[in-house]
Amino acid sequence: MKRRLSKHYEAHNPSFLARGITGTQLNGGYISGYEQNPSFTDPARWAETCLEMYRTDPVVRRSFNILKQTLLSAKWRWEAADDSSEACLEYARYANECWGLDGYVGQMALSWESQLAYLFEYLKNGFRVAEEIYKLERDENGSMKVWLDHYADREPTSIYKFISLDDQSLDGVQQWGVNGLHPAPIPANKMILLTLGQTGSNFAGDGGFFRPCHFYYRSKQRALSLLMIGIERFTSPTPVVKVDRSVAESLGMTDEDINAAVDEAESQAAAYTSHEAAYLVTSPAVSFEAYGGTASNFNPDMALSVVREADQQISTAFLAQMLELGRVGSDTGSRAVGEVHMSLFRRSALNIADYVASVVSGKDRRGAGTIGRLIKFNYGDVSPSKLPRLVHTGLDVDALAESLASLPLLVQSSLLTPDNELERLIRARVGAGDLPEEAERTAVDRSLSQNSGGSALSEYIRRRVNNG
Repeated sequence: MKRRLSKHYEAHNPSFLARGITGTQLNGGYISGYEQNPSFTDPARWAETCLEMYRTDPVVRRSFNILKQTLLSAKWRWEAADDSSEACLEYARYANECWGLDGYVGQMALSWESQLAYLFEYLKNGFRVAEEIYKLERDENGSMKVWLDHYADREPTSIYKFISLDDQSLDGVQQWGVNGLHPAPIPANKMILLTLGQTGSNFAGDGGFFRPCHFYYRSKQRALSLLMIGIERFTSPTPVVKVDRSVAESLGMTDEDINAAVDEAESQAAAYTSHEAAYLVTSPAVSFEAYGGTASNFNPDMALSVVREADQQISTAFLAQMLELGRVGSDTGSRAVGEVHMSLFRRSALNIADYVASVVSGKDRRGAGTIGRLIKFNYGDVSPSKLPRLVHTGLDVDALAESLASLPLLVQSSLLTPDNELERLIRARVGAGDLPEEAERTAVDRSLSQNSGGSALSEYIRRRVNNG
């Protein structure tokens, strides 16, 4: 039987009812359906695994720290939504005073940069919860205001489950009890939730940057373990107990004496191989021989190639392939290739910083919109279009720095005229200080200093004619 479809009609009026669902499979606050291994689906267990990877693998730690330190180098400030509106300027002033940006000392107990240091940790495992802690203080004008004291970090390992009453929207977070403390649920409108790769109701994200690294992390551990076993086996000889019974009989040793001497030799060999002893004591009847201990048959290239490939893949997961260039065994060390990789890396960092700014900014909403709540607490209902915006600088590529190498060619082709303003920009970029007034030159003077002979004279005459 064919299913009857409703007749198409023009939408004269909007339908405010949600007819579909997110489609995310939730079971008691846990996501299911993507991965069956609870080590990855349980937020706390996956966070513990990420912590182990970060603490024990130098390439994972290096790749993440490069990304994090790049993000922490950004400069932040709140911008008014409308510079011509006194109300918008006041909202931006309040936000900058609260966060300690744009020249303000700040009302927070911790600096914004210090809080970003743990907020950016969401990139590891895919999510991070930070509870908003408020306080009452007077502002610089003496008016009593509600301030954000700080974003209280809530360890991912302490997250028991995400609360969703309708299995669709985020209503809060429940933590495990720790040290006899049993925390209350954190409501969604009193926290920010930073996620990486969230889709539908998957509030824990897709596992963060560390999820695609996990297989290569384990593979590298396995390869290194086998490599260490090979080194132990092929570079350290195995003691072999040798009994000369003819000598033992000539010495009048009984079978019990021989067995006791063999047991003693075995104890010495075990102590020697475990590095508890550095020498062996022999006798005419019981002695030691070395078995193996030659590196001629030992080839570590296969294990090392696995380790190098794993390191390459881990760096790729962070878009930090440029860190592998020039290493022993790498394919290339091209500067041009490194610049392309660096450009992609910086764009990734830009998008991450934009996302964090969007979570903090905007109207009051579930797991986001801190500034919307604070403005509402202090100034009442305000249109979202009037709320200040959190912006960052310092991560985008400097166009002037990229074009410095091509400036001489542009000047020679008469496509760019060197003037005092351009020199000021270049001096500021290289940290050479401001251009002194006595060092200022006209365009003609600069042309004469660059050209010589007839070309300079003809250029000078041409400009004098054009200028009358």
